[in-house]
Amino acid sequence: MASRDNNLRTECFRGPVSSVSSEGLLKRTHSRRPPIRMPIDRRRLLQAIAILGAICAYTTIVLGGTVRGMGAGLACPDWPLCNGHVVPDLGDPLVAVEYAHRLVAALTTLFLLATFAVSVLWFRPDLRLVAFSVTSVGFLVAQVGLGALTITSSLDWVIVTMHLALGTATFASSLLVAFLALRPSSPDPLYRPTAE
Repeated sequence: MASRDNNLRTECFRGPVSSVSSEGLLKRTHSRRPPIRMPIDRRRLLQAIAILGAICAYTTIVLGGTVRGMGAGLACPDWPLCNGHVVPDLGDPLVAVEYAHRLVAALTTLFLLATFAVSVLWFRPDLRLVAFSVTSVGFLVAQVGLGALTITSSLDWVIVTMHLALGTATFASSLLVAFLALRPSSPDPLYRPTAE
């Protein structure tokens, strides 16, 4: 009976018990528990960031069209800052729209770079996925350069047109990466769901 009580006490404390005192109190040895590790479904992570990247790329195009339609292209006449500030005064709607375009473009950059990193690190055997992730990042780098050139060239129409065309190519490639990530494939061998 005493052995059973010791086992129950050990289970209640979820830790090793060195001995039981004469008063029936447990003396625990203090040991470090290993950190709790959450399983990561790598395919779902890739799908989520690829979809968010495509959504952000599309939103960037829509905001770019809004900037062009409102004539807000030079509301922030410098780059990468806006009116000399990281966060400008957003009281002027033209500045707010141009700044929103830049913020969403920055989010697009983060998501496309994360998609690229995940696809290269964990899905390297999937050559199409990796190739289109690399293509998306290549388009993105050129797009950022054209965005800066659009501002510094005072909205030269050739550069603005190239900026739109490359933005569309960036969106198309990010959308293709999202579709490739969503296609059925073999499950991730390292993913082990927790028992419920």
